[in-house]
Amino acid sequence: MEEGGVRRAPIFFMAVIIVMLVMSLAALILALVAYLTQNTIEYMNVILSVSAIALSVYLLIQMRRKPPSLGFETLKVSTVIKCVKCNYESVREFERGDYVLKEVGSCPKCSGTLHIYSIFREVKEREKTY
Repeated sequence: MEEGGVRRAPIFFMAVIIVMLVMSLAALILALVAYLTQNTIEYMNVILSVSAIALSVYLLIQMRRKPPSLGFETLKVSTVIKCVKCNYESVREFERGDYVLKEVGSCPKCSGTLHIYSIFREVKEREKTY
């Protein structure tokens, strides 16, 4: 999704929530006016209006909050490249499309063929809490 699309979605949902809030407030006011003029309470109208107001306020509060972190860390994946002839070795960051035994160029030392030897991710040691 493009940058503008990501930005427009929350604004659209915010507008829908605000429209729902305004309509439920209007319905609650109409129920209040009916009670004052006719001395009859429209229970369903009041219950639905109050529920919609509560839902709208809850959704507005949730949209304004920062999303919770799920605890996932981005993993650092590295690629080891080796020369077939002289065992020259280099490590670089993983690039999309890398796979083991892929030819990636020529050796800077002996002009031999460089192949991806291995792909691994670095593991962080977690502190033990007792």
